[in-house]
Amino acid sequence: MNVLIVCGGTGGHLFPGMAVGEELLERKHQVLLVVSEKEIDRVATRGITGFLVQSLPAIGWRGARPDRALRFGWRMLKALVRTRNIFRSFQPDVVVGMGGFSSFPPLFLASLQQIPTCIHESNAILGKANRLLARYANAVALGFDAAQQQFSHAKVVCTGTPIRASLRAAVDRPQPEHVPWNVLVVGGSQGARGLNRVVTEAAGLISGVKIHWDHLTGKTDEAEIRAIYAKAGLEAQVRAFSHEMEQLYASADLIIARSGAASLAEIAEWSLPSILIPFPFAADQHQSANARIFFDAGAAALREEAGCTPQWLAQEVQDILTNVTRRKKMIEATKHLRHVDAHRKLADMIEQLSNEKGNSAS
Repeated sequence: MNVLIVCGGTGGHLFPGMAVGEELLERKHQVLLVVSEKEIDRVATRGITGFLVQSLPAIGWRGARPDRALRFGWRMLKALVRTRNIFRSFQPDVVVGMGGFSSFPPLFLASLQQIPTCIHESNAILGKANRLLARYANAVALGFDAAQQQFSHAKVVCTGTPIRASLRAAVDRPQPEHVPWNVLVVGGSQGARGLNRVVTEAAGLISGVKIHWDHLTGKTDEAEIRAIYAKAGLEAQVRAFSHEMEQLYASADLIIARSGAASLAEIAEWSLPSILIPFPFAADQHQSANARIFFDAGAAALREEAGCTPQWLAQEVQDILTNVTRRKKMIEATKHLRHVDAHRKLADMIEQLSNEKGNSAS
């Protein structure tokens, strides 16, 4: 079976697409990843083995202003032409969209050619592209149960959000009481500046608790944030990004993060208590909706960036690390949000679509 997975644009689309792709490769299928031309996609797919990789120039809708609409339309037309050429060479049996406007050309053309399609929505609120594509898709997979009420589609299954093999945790990771505590800070692929600054200010306010900070800043802020920690005399390892996230998750006692769906799936996988500061410019405030699910379950502290003061954050960090009862409750709540084998469940759906097409053709 040839499976084309469209998963470019953000880490929240790309990494779950790679995760289900890994499972399909294990099942001896051919997998083509169609990504965007953004730097995150180039970096993440560089050197990977097993996958075929192609890129599309499609961009997100930025509004109806004439210059933006023309640019969007031109790039979308180019993407449709390139998609047609990809289909001719790869001849997909199933096309899978992980969200974002890069998904539109392949899924639209697949529906015209009667190739089975599946979309996956990781977030609690549907993205614009998936709202359009749902009417054409043969099946819909969800990362959160809460998104189900937004679909009238008959074939909706909550699989959870797939996690790459390297980031799937050992079951019941021990939670030792130790010094120093390890706090992991992750800004996500869409923006970290506001989070970076409030974290470093909060770190300087914490006293009486010894903390080692693992801080992934993104490319822009790395040097500045490293200098701030050094000037304050704080123990910190600062990097733009890491290719060894499994090691960081394994050693973390607390994570401060945005609330993209892929990040939350990994937080749940590793049973980490978290402080969530949603990306304030996420489309339709979907990160806030994602974070609310974790907050309501008792798995996370939550504060919107505009209201997140260094004083509040410092107090939350200190309390979560030192309040044994609160930490244990948060860890248990996080475990209940974990979706086991999401990658396998989504791969099963994809295989079923291919089998149904084969049966109808025979």
